[in-house]
Formats: sequence, structure tokens, C-alpha cells
Amino acid sequence: MKLSARSISLVIVLALLTVVAAHSAEAQTYTVIHSFAGETSDGSDPLGGLVEDSGGNFYGSTAHGGAYNGGTIFKLDNTGNESVLYSFAGKSDGNLPQGTLFRDPSGNLYGTASEGGTGSCACGTIFELDTSNKLTALHTFQGGSDGSQPSGGLVSINGVLYGTTQFGGNAGCSGSGGCGTIFKVTKGGKETVLYSFTGAADGFEPSGLIRDADGNVYGVTIAGAGNFGTVFKLDSANHFSVLYTFTGGADGGGPSGRLIRDVNGNIRGVTQSGGNSTCQCGVIFRLDAAGNFKVLHTFISRDNGAEPLTGPLDDAGTLYGTTGYGGDLNCLVQGTGCGVLYVIGETGTYSVLHRFTAGGDGELPASQLTLGADGSIYGTTAGGGSNTTCGAIGCGTIFKYTP
Repeated sequence: MKLSARSISLVIVLALLTVVAAHSAEAQTYTVIHSFAGETSDGSDPLGGLVEDSGGNFYGSTAHGGAYNGGTIFKLDNTGNESVLYSFAGKSDGNLPQGTLFRDPSGNLYGTASEGGTGSCACGTIFELDTSNKLTALHTFQGGSDGSQPSGGLVSINGVLYGTTQFGGNAGCSGSGGCGTIFKVTKGGKETVLYSFTGAADGFEPSGLIRDADGNVYGVTIAGAGNFGTVFKLDSANHFSVLYTFTGGADGGGPSGRLIRDVNGNIRGVTQSGGNSTCQCGVIFRLDAAGNFKVLHTFISRDNGAEPLTGPLDDAGTLYGTTGYGGDLNCLVQGTGCGVLYVIGETGTYSVLHRFTAGGDGELPASQLTLGADGSIYGTTAGGGSNTTCGAIGCGTIFKYTP
């Protein structure tokens, strides 16, 4: 049978579509590129995100493990080889680093350790790791007005570092423990508290900051007196304001992790709880520059992910993120799940890309995702992996997802 020109064209188009679909399906892959080995080795429990340099190398930290079991700072080079740059001794240098590192233009790394330091408090440190892998504690928290247990990563404004502590600050808040602070510290080590939380309408236990082009910083508190958490702003003149207060209902409750903010001033983040009244599994939200709040997604069943622990990654309007729990409900603890990797397309459709199984692929993704220069998405899991030195829970992984 002789085909018409139109039929031949349709056959060619269908063939091309089949090839494109095949290549797209082939390209969408989840890969573990490193499994941590735990104590006396390269560390365990990577709770912070990754930061990339211009050469395609990634840097991060583990909360435990290393030579002294105080955590590590590591490098994953562009060929996939991982090496430990520094092992925390849990003394004056700090212990339990868990926030995403900040890398300056000279290649120095800055971060926080939530424990350790000098004195009886062991309330944490702010540290610098220079390009020769020498670590300096820029500031040691004393647990009083200067704060205690820094959480999340640091942001830089005109060369000055800004961050939060979970506790300390206002001595009248929550007994004598304090409800947390926002601080700044120079690279010379001078620390200044910019705001102390009261635990009332402003909330308590703030987490990692983000910044805008004008030098204003934004963050969340997990709860407060009579509320289920807040989104806050501290402007460049140190004026503090609450942008949104959560009710714990359909809008969610217990916001956590880092926010993201686009060039139009829209803020996106997550809550660990609230949302669907049956599941109470959290939401993904947006707060625009005018203060209008919108729920972008409500987690309604644990098998599709539950309890996100940090905000999503925005890749040209497509959101990628993780949940700490849900997914494969047979994973490790029956009914809890080990988390998922998800995507929300530009049309708002939510899809699960990967369900973690606590096997070699990891479990409990708790940190912000990173968009690599190669277009792939990188992240860490606090547990799982192929090494069994940390027992059934695993030591954690670094993973890569290629859309």
C-alpha cells in the first residue's frame, strides 16, 4: 500500500514523539552518588544541604561521625569522590553541625555547630573553614542573651553573616532557656543580637534565614503562644514584623526549614503539620509580597508523602521538594514511611518522583535541595544508604535526580 505524503508525515511525527518520550523517561533518574560510613570515617546524618562551587564540586556537613564522632565537613568532587575536609572534635570547635554551609567568593566555608564550644554551656559555635582546611570558631554561644544552639545555615549581607539560634536570648521566655534570636557576626568574630523572640505573637525556635536584594531577612518560627508558628521579616533597619501567623488548620502548622523567595517577592515554604484534618500531614504554601496567603498543596495521604521538613526548590517555576516521612509505609517503622521526592509542575499538579525505602536509596530527606550547574537536583538523606556500620537506620546518602 502506498502511503500519502500526509500519512508519511504523521508516521515521522509519531516516531519522533516516541523517541522523545523514550529519551525523557530514560533521563528521569534517581541515583545515590555517595553512602556515608559513620563513626571514625566520613560521618553520618547529613542534615544540611549542599553548596556547589564553579568547578562542580559540592560541600556539606554531617551531624555525627568522623574521626571524633562530632560531625564532619565534606567535599564531593565532580567525579563523585567524597573526602572529609574537617572532623569536629566536639570541643571548642563545636559539635553537631547541621545547617547548609555558606561559601564565600574566596572559597572559605562558614556554618554553625548546634553544640560544643567553650565553657559549661556547650551551646554551639559559628565557624569558618578556610581553603587550607583550617577551622576557626568565630563565635562561641554562651546560652544567655547571645543565644544558644544555632540552627540552619547562614546568609551573607555585605560580607556580614546572619543566622538564628533556637534558644537563648530573652531570659524571660520559656523559663530561663530563651526562645531564640536573630544574630549577625562579622568575619572577624564580632557577634550582635538583632532580635530576641518573646515566644508570644512573634513565635519561638526560629530556623534558617533567607535574604532579599535589599538586605532584609526572612524566616519561620515553629510555634508561639496561641499560634502554630509564624513567617517573619527583619528589615535592614532591624525592624521585626510577623508576615503570617499559622492557625494549625487548613493553612498548616509548625512551619520548618528554609523558605524560598522569588524575584517578585513571593515566599514559599512548608509546614510539618495541619492541612488535611484527618492526615495532619502538612502543606506547601505561598505568601505573596502583598501578604496574601495561599496553600499550594495539602498532603492528604501518607503514601504520597507527609511532614515536609524544609521548603521546596524553585526551578524556573517548577517546584521540587521532599517530605521527611510518608511514601513507602512499610519502610523501617510500619506506617511512618521514609519520605518522598516530589514535584509540583507549573500547572500546580503534584507528583511523587521517588519513594525512599530505607535501603540503599536513603531515608529521611531533611535538607534543602540544590540545583546543580548540570541541571540535576542534588540532596541528602539523614539515614539509609548502602553502608551498614550505622545499623538498620543507615548513615545517610547524597543523591542526584535528573529530570
